[in-house]
Amino acid sequence: MGNERWQSFTSAFRETDLWVAVDSPGFNKETEPFTLDRIIHYRNILEMYIEQNPEFRDSLVPVMNPGSAHPLISSMIDAAQAAGTGPMSAVAGTIAEFICSDLLAKFRFQEVIIENGGDIFMKLASPATISVYAGTSPLSEKINLVIKPEETPLSICCSSGTIGHSLSFGVADACMIVCHSGALADAYATAFCNEVKSKEMVQKVTEMALQKDVILSVVIIKDDKVAIGGQIEIKI
Repeated sequence: MGNERWQSFTSAFRETDLWVAVDSPGFNKETEPFTLDRIIHYRNILEMYIEQNPEFRDSLVPVMNPGSAHPLISSMIDAAQAAGTGPMSAVAGTIAEFICSDLLAKFRFQEVIIENGGDIFMKLASPATISVYAGTSPLSEKINLVIKPEETPLSICCSSGTIGHSLSFGVADACMIVCHSGALADAYATAFCNEVKSKEMVQKVTEMALQKDVILSVVIIKDDKVAIGGQIEIKI
């Protein structure tokens, strides 16, 4: 970032804290208030549903989709069912995707990147490089994904058993999953991070993840070990 291609800003409400970048020619003064409005809109939907269905917030396993919920809620429930996790495992990736879609529809941007707590949803017009942060691992920010515009829109989500406040049952420094769906990328990042119990398991868990047709690429890092696979170009 930090070049003429992008205009970036942050927007936060309660636990949702976004970093947003859009193409500079399309940026206007309405972009930031619109983004905050959409965050509040989706947070209200989420909090109202949790108030009526507290198991949605608390469950560590999939819950039933009532079929009548808002698409935001349904996306989280369906992704959690696919990954075998609780629905809140998909919250950051889902909100990132919905807000990215809203910005594209409202302003006709050529490019939008939404980062939500380390989970990203993006639509590109030119290639962009994303580095994988893995805390104190010597491999942190040494592995880079080169995202091509024809591969987007897509989501890049990362879960960790050693960084941040999110609950994890694994020990990976970074488990990064790429999918076209923000909800699925986020839920699967949680699920496969949970499976990494030692650095010797990174290859096995990566192979497990790549068996899922919806997963485009995987990077799993623990200490000085990394396993990589999938369709997205990787530079080291």
